[in-house]
Amino acid sequence: MKEYTKSFFLRPFLFQEGITYLVLVPTVVMFFLPISQGFREHFLEGIILVILQTMVSVALGASVKYYLVSPAVRVMEDGVRDEREVKHALRCASILPFAEAILIFIRWAGIAWLSVVVPLYLKGYLPFDLLIFGGNILGMTGLSGMALYYLMAENSLAPFYRECSRNGILADGAGYLRISLNEKLFAIILLIAIPPIGDLIGTIYLSIYSGVALSAIQMSFPLILLQTVIMTFLNGYLLMKGITGSVGNMSLMLKDMAKGKGDLTKRLDVSGIDEVGQLAHWFNEFMNNLEEIILHVRDISLQLHHSIEQVSSGSQGLSQATQEQSASIEEISASIEEMNATIQNNTQVVKEGKEASHAITGLIDKNREIFSQLMDATREIFQDSQKIGDIVVTVNEVAFQTNLLALNASVEAARAGEHGKGFAVVAGEVRALAQRSADAAREIRTLIDGTVGRIKIGDEFMKKTASSLEELMSRFEFFFKMMEEITTASMEQSQNIKELSSAIGQIDTSTQSNAATVEELAGTLDSLRADASILSKDVQQFRMSDE
Repeated sequence: MKEYTKSFFLRPFLFQEGITYLVLVPTVVMFFLPISQGFREHFLEGIILVILQTMVSVALGASVKYYLVSPAVRVMEDGVRDEREVKHALRCASILPFAEAILIFIRWAGIAWLSVVVPLYLKGYLPFDLLIFGGNILGMTGLSGMALYYLMAENSLAPFYRECSRNGILADGAGYLRISLNEKLFAIILLIAIPPIGDLIGTIYLSIYSGVALSAIQMSFPLILLQTVIMTFLNGYLLMKGITGSVGNMSLMLKDMAKGKGDLTKRLDVSGIDEVGQLAHWFNEFMNNLEEIILHVRDISLQLHHSIEQVSSGSQGLSQATQEQSASIEEISASIEEMNATIQNNTQVVKEGKEASHAITGLIDKNREIFSQLMDATREIFQDSQKIGDIVVTVNEVAFQTNLLALNASVEAARAGEHGKGFAVVAGEVRALAQRSADAAREIRTLIDGTVGRIKIGDEFMKKTASSLEELMSRFEFFFKMMEEITTASMEQSQNIKELSSAIGQIDTSTQSNAATVEELAGTLDSLRADASILSKDVQQFRMSDE
């Protein structure tokens, strides 16, 4: 036989039936023996009827109990797989206590009365008064057994309710047959109090109307009182076990948590589906949620502590880098100031060079005019030289003709003889003078030709010089243009350097502000690190299910 079949069916059944047939039945039989002569005389026949009633009653009770317990046994043995099957098992389990309570009353007040008392009455073994009294006693005994069977059935299913609670199925109570705790307490108190009162009333009735001696009743009545005391004790024990167990465990758990032990792994036993069971179920749900929250807080605190360490390390590096950056910015600012001074100096030099270049340009223009005048003068000298050459040619021709005339004169003087000697002398002098004039003309011609050649060469050089001056002027103009562009660029660069210097100053201010902010952040991180450490220590006081 399976374990859950034993715990849900066999053990409760044996305990219930054991109490019934070891306590209730013997007390009732022993109660009737002193006051019923017919029952004493036909005791064996009465016991046989009791045994037959027991067999029928036990078979009926076992069948109903097993039918209602089987779904819960299957769920516990096979595990929670189908939610519909579990809910069906819960409905059957919720019906079981009511079914057993009603069934035990029917077994006593109906089956026992019909199968034992009525046959004895019909056979004449019992008078009518004892028939009525026996029905009353059996009915009161059935009422006393209702509380026992109800509580035993409910408490025996505590493991099943606990499993359903762990799987969250008890959260939806729709479709379950249950009564509130107040109704249960009221019903059980009535079931405990009514039987002895009913027995007392029945005994008084039997004494008054049947003429049974009170001494006989007084001897048997303590048995009924003993039965009532035993049933009251058992019912009270089972009731308090179901109520105070969960409440006591809850009190201990809260006490441990209040004292700092913080064990979040403990859970209450869900012993039923009444208010106590619901309280235990929702308390366990609260503990599950609390454990998840504490686990989450613990993980977050560890991550926070780790992140704070990383940010702290990064802030230290950032602080050092900010200080180095501030020093670098100061160096850059100083270098920019020096560069700005150099650029301004260069700008001034460029301006002065531009002014000097303009002066040089003026001088070149003047020299170009002088060269132009010189070329004009050279051109005039060349023209005059050509004219002189022409004159020399004329002189040379005159000298040639003079020489020719002198020669003719000499010839004529020779013809004249003595009379022509003086004329011959003059002709010789004239011829000599003409020869000298021709020689001088040739020399002048040679000099003029040399001078003209040199003038041509000088003219060529002057043309080349003029071309060079033009090219130099063009280069100077390009140079002036470049100087102007350099001056403009230098001025723009100087302005940009000023703006850059201003921006560097702002960056320096921002860097110093960032350095101060980083220092404040470092202080804040130290405070956060301390808070995270405190939070981590507080969370570590709780014991989790993963530990």
